[in-house]
Amino acid sequence: MDTRSKNTTPAPVPSGTTPAKVALVGVHGFGAHHLENLQRLSAKGLVELVAVADPRPPAPGALPEKVTVHPDLDALLAASHHPDVIIVATPIQTHAPLALSVLASAANLYLEKPPVASMQDFLRLQQSARESGLGVQVGFQSLGSHALGALACLVDGKPSKELPAIGRVKSMSATGRWIRDRAYYKRSRWAGKRSIDGVDVVDGVATNPLAHAIATALHIAGARDATHLLSVDTDLPGQRHRRRRHLGDPHPHPRRPAHHLRPHPLCR
Repeated sequence: MDTRSKNTTPAPVPSGTTPAKVALVGVHGFGAHHLENLQRLSAKGLVELVAVADPRPPAPGALPEKVTVHPDLDALLAASHHPDVIIVATPIQTHAPLALSVLASAANLYLEKPPVASMQDFLRLQQSARESGLGVQVGFQSLGSHALGALACLVDGKPSKELPAIGRVKSMSATGRWIRDRAYYKRSRWAGKRSIDGVDVVDGVATNPLAHAIATALHIAGARDATHLLSVDTDLPGQRHRRRRHLGDPHPHPRRPAHHLRPHPLCR
């Protein structure tokens, strides 16, 4: 999904506002996109990139001289940067421990998708976020799209000038039509792996390339937590596994029915 807002001009920074201090963990792979975007925002005075961390440092001259380069998150946190936000764009199997370390440091967290490799890790991260009171955002860009607000209006029976109301949504599906060749799965040691050295990775079509589509479909369906899911079916080589339970809920309670899209502010 590549939906652009009609208004792509960023809001002006209020006079006297101090730019948010941001650190980036992982400067290669998708981290390179974050790095490029942070440099763009820095040039506009919206953020201040204070440090990056990666065992493979960026190329010489790729960063302004004032940006400190660290070999890992521990070294970054041990320094006196005090970032407001830390972006984690690293291999999937490292997300959980790095995310927990970020929250323990009192910085807000932007975590690339998929957030973690297991429901257990997700619940730990969720609990840590609640206890810290800090912000946690996962990189599902489509959830910030204006298209979802417009769709909410259509589902709510409020047609737009361009489209009529579409009525009650009965089902949703997602189809990926791009190609992931062998080079894609050879780009890193963890790509396409279920685990490495006994550590869950769970990288695959549904958890990575189609993760955006799944998150968007769940949002449209009104699913906001695990109690809104009846079952999850996965097709694995040599087996078919069906799970029917409240995902991640150790104490079963009456299932809340999935609801429709919440009314968008523009539809009220």
